[in-house]
Amino acid sequence: MHITFVNHASFIVQHGRVRLICDPWLEGTAFDDGWSLLSATVLRYEEFATITHIWFSHEHPDHFSPPNLLKIPPGSRANITVLFQATVDRKVVDFCRKAGFKELVELKAGVPYDLGDQFTIRCDPYTDGDSYALFATPELRLLNLNDCVVNDAGKAAALASAVGTVDVLFTQFGYANKVGNSADDDARARASAEKLERIRHQVRQLRPKWVVPFASFVTFGHEENAYMNRGMNSVQRVHAFVENDLQLPCVVLYPGDNWIPGEPHDSTASVERYRTDEDHAEHRPLLTGRHVEWPELRSAASTYGQRLLEKAGPHRKNMEALRATIHITDLGLTCALTTRSGLTEVEQHPGTCDVALTSGALHYALSHLWGGDTLNVNARFQTPAGGMYQRFRLFGAAASLINRGESLDELFPSFTQRIKGRLARFVGR
Repeated sequence: MHITFVNHASFIVQHGRVRLICDPWLEGTAFDDGWSLLSATVLRYEEFATITHIWFSHEHPDHFSPPNLLKIPPGSRANITVLFQATVDRKVVDFCRKAGFKELVELKAGVPYDLGDQFTIRCDPYTDGDSYALFATPELRLLNLNDCVVNDAGKAAALASAVGTVDVLFTQFGYANKVGNSADDDARARASAEKLERIRHQVRQLRPKWVVPFASFVTFGHEENAYMNRGMNSVQRVHAFVENDLQLPCVVLYPGDNWIPGEPHDSTASVERYRTDEDHAEHRPLLTGRHVEWPELRSAASTYGQRLLEKAGPHRKNMEALRATIHITDLGLTCALTTRSGLTEVEQHPGTCDVALTSGALHYALSHLWGGDTLNVNARFQTPAGGMYQRFRLFGAAASLINRGESLDELFPSFTQRIKGRLARFVGR
């Protein structure tokens, strides 16, 4: 098995005539200008002529990037098979079909799919629309865990029970969502330390021979979220942790690096190149947000509320009861958000609002069903001490489930479900 690292969460795995690329995000920003790639990509779009398959782990734009995919030459797309987990909404496969890819294969959970030349992929769905992939040949088993949250011993044991031990573990090493407000450096330091403990749990259960840290080679590049870079794990720290604390080889791959598991790789050189990129990233110009006037915000909020209510089904009353207060920092306005009335101005101290953000960040969150998830990842907001962010987050969580075509039951369990849950907890004591 031959591995070529592309960038961030993307790498090419080759065995025999199969040349498969995972999650290609090659350039540009993601999450409403919230993320930028730490390092430049070496792979060119013309080189997709050598690719036979693409596997996407999930729909997030740092893994599934429509603008990048459409830059692949049409002739190359016509020869590439797309692999993706079976989903209710089928948006990814529908997009790829319209984009002219050769074939769309919706992978069945837990069932290995034969790629040819004694090379298989097994893709299992995980939480929040994510999935992981186990690549296997007769000689090697590689697990691409990407963003799957395997953060304690129980989850790691359950994963090991499902897939068995592996030889190579590709795993995320940095936080990928908002952690604390701008001044909460201690919270981000704790979150980074917890990421290392996740890797410890995974290693103990999966028993890999090599650990490859990836899916965290980004920088928060917006003026509204640059504070998030303070406290982010460096790959240098992760390399030292895996090698010294876990006593395992840590293979750090830089864009363009090639590696055959079992053969030596100079991770020291790769670590140094990332360290240089981190230094340069501190001096990049920060992106700025769009200023959106109040009438346009109100219009977006009205449409957003209508879309949520139309898809609420038996949970309509619960959706109508949602309410959050928002301080729009660049407009100097405080308002309330509901599904029935959209945005309305209210008299309230900004410090007691549930969320504070710019008009541009709010407009994006209200303009897309995935907007709330995007906001939670790009961290372009603050949470006032006197508010309760969860009240605002419920809008985005509901919209995300609706976007994926999933039930709202987990957000709004019925009376019977709540009683069953309490009984289960009581019996389990």
